[in-house]
Amino acid sequence: MKMNEIKGILGDHVASGKPCLKMISCGEIMIDRLPYTFSLQNIGAASNEGLIVSLSGDDIDSGRVRFTDLIFQRISNGKAEWVRYDLPLVTKNDGKRIYQARFGSIFLSEFDPSVASTEEEFLGVLSTQLTFRVTPLFDGDDTPEIMLSVYPLGDPLTGSATEWKKVTSDQDYFLHKLKKNKGLFGRKKRR
Repeated sequence: MKMNEIKGILGDHVASGKPCLKMISCGEIMIDRLPYTFSLQNIGAASNEGLIVSLSGDDIDSGRVRFTDLIFQRISNGKAEWVRYDLPLVTKNDGKRIYQARFGSIFLSEFDPSVASTEEEFLGVLSTQLTFRVTPLFDGDDTPEIMLSVYPLGDPLTGSATEWKKVTSDQDYFLHKLKKNKGLFGRKKRR
């Protein structure tokens, strides 16, 4: 893919001089007590101002959905290292509570659209990706929705990556979903 094609799809965030985060891997649903991993990449200009990870929503504010901690995957010399951070519950100016962690020392590399063709280039691309893991705690029968947002301090308004995710207490969610959908792909039942 050529740079002009990429700019047409993503916009020219590099030329704007501002960082812009994009979710590149994010699971379908958060499941009670199971680690939930999400990854991001900067598709904009480089920034050394850091970023903020936040989880919010009515069910977080009310305490129905909680999170234990935040784990950040740091890649150094081609090796992954998981580092645990506190994920404090903070009260915003409007009185609502959200989980929020500030990473002031994270450097966001400038977006590079080139394709990695060697192991060294591939490891270089991996080192520009940011991967986090959280563990939700929820024991209700419904599936509340929360907002997962990561924004660079260099451009918090237009550079954020935000996803709305449902939370379930069903530890076998995917198995139950597969059974529901089996009729679509399996054999038809005989009458």
